Amino acid sequence: MEKFQEPAKEMVFDAYPSPVEKVREYTLRHSRNTKVRGHYYSRIIITTLIFFARRLSWGSAYRIGTWIGKLFYYFRVRRNVAMTNLDIVYGDKKSTEEKDHIYRESMINCGRLIINYMRLPYMDESFWRDKCEWKNEYVLQEALNRKKGALLISGHIGMMDLAGGKLGMSGYPVAVVGKRIRNPVLDKLFVDIRNSMNLGTIKHRDSMKRILEGIRRGEAIAMALDQNMKPSQGVFINWMGRIASSVRSAAYVAKKTGAPVIAGYLFQKGPDRFELVATEEVHWEPYPDDPEKEILMNTQKQSDAIQKIIYEHPELWFWIHRRWKVQPEGVPSPYK
Repeated sequence: MEKFQEPAKEMVFDAYPSPVEKVREYTLRHSRNTKVRGHYYSRIIITTLIFFARRLSWGSAYRIGTWIGKLFYYFRVRRNVAMTNLDIVYGDKKSTEEKDHIYRESMINCGRLIINYMRLPYMDESFWRDKCEWKNEYVLQEALNRKKGALLISGHIGMMDLAGGKLGMSGYPVAVVGKRIRNPVLDKLFVDIRNSMNLGTIKHRDSMKRILEGIRRGEAIAMALDQNMKPSQGVFINWMGRIASSVRSAAYVAKKTGAPVIAGYLFQKGPDRFELVATEEVHWEPYPDDPEKEILMNTQKQSDAIQKIIYEHPELWFWIHRRWKVQPEGVPSPYK
C-alpha cells in the first residue's frame, strides 16, 4: 500500500528560484513510499544495470546508449508502429529513407535515455549546474513570479524527466503527473529517481486534487500532453494531421486557477552536455459563451505548442508510441 509523506507544516512558495533545501522538503509532499515484495529477478537485473551504469564515464555512457539505440533499430523494435506514425504525419512529404532515419535517431535517443536514467540518482548538484544548461529560464521565472503557480507542458520528447531534475535542483518546486508502472520494481525506481533530483510524483488516480493544491501553493506541475486518454477522460483534437485523444486536464486547470502554461523540453547535446529549453508561454484564449469549446480550443492550442517542438526536432519524439490508438466511435485505429 502506498502512503504519501507530508511535511510538518504548509509551505507556500513566494520567490523563484527558492532554496534547494526548501524544494527538497517540498518533494516529500508528493513522494510515494512503495514497499516492493518479491520480484527478485527484476530487482537483481535493475540493481546490476545501475551498478555498472553509474561507473561509466560520460563518453562511455554516451557510446553505450547509442549502441543500445542502434540495437533497437536493427531489431526493428516497434518499427511498424513508428512507420505508421511517420506516414500519418508526413505522408509523401518525406521518403521512406527519411522516415527510417527519423526512426533510427529516435531509437538512439531512447538508448541514451535508458543509460542516463540509470545514472540519475548519482548526478549531484554540480552536474545540474555545470552540465545541464538553461535556455529562456526567464520565461519560467516571470510566469511563476505572478504567484499563480504554473503548468509545464511537454510530451514524450528528448530526456523528459531530466527536465524536472534541472528544475528541482535549480530551486523550482515541481511535480510530474504520471501513471503507475505495472512492474512495481520499475515503478519504485522511477519514483526514487525523481525524488533524488527534487522532482515530486503525482499519481494519476488522485491527480486533480493534488494538482490544484500544488498550484495554490505556487508550485509548478508538469504534464505530458501526448498521452492517449479514454474518450470519457480526454478530448479529441488534431494531432499532427489526424484526430487523437488528448489530455484535457491542463486546459481545465489553467481555466480554473489562472496558472500560466509553459511549453518546453530537454535534450542531450553531447556526451556530457544537456539543455533545457522553455519554448514559449501558451496564453489562454477565452470562449465565455461556450465552456466546452473553451476547453477544447485551449487544449488544441497547448498541444500545438508541443507539436511545434516535434516538427522542429522529430528525432527527439518517441515515434514508437501509439499516439492515435484511441479514435472517435466508428473510426478504426491506424494500428493493426
